[in-house]
Amino acid sequence: MVSAVVLFQPGWSAVIAGDSNETDPNTGEPLPAGVEEIPGRGLLQAPLWNGFSEVTASTVVDERMVLFEPPVAVRAEDSFYSPAGQCWQAITEGMPRGIPGQAPEYVAVQVRHAPELDRQVS
Repeated sequence: MVSAVVLFQPGWSAVIAGDSNETDPNTGEPLPAGVEEIPGRGLLQAPLWNGFSEVTASTVVDERMVLFEPPVAVRAEDSFYSPAGQCWQAITEGMPRGIPGQAPEYVAVQVRHAPELDRQVS
């Protein structure tokens, strides 16, 4: 069987915030959820020549698409780390993708580069 994920680069990780089902007994407010780092493989879309980019005096907003395997539930507050240590923050929810009629193989997520969260890779 042919699969698109053979093109994905190993060494990626997804940082996913969990759901908090617990509440503070004193205030009734939900307690903060834990964060889980999931290793996997990923593919970063090349920048589009005619794509939207916002340039200000202090930054350039770089928006792209990340394809990540295994398919995980991604929300807009989650992040991906490339093998080079770049942080890509999700700006939309993830969309499970794959061959129609079969289980999803990966998740596609619109992201923005967050250089302030990049990791140093040694």
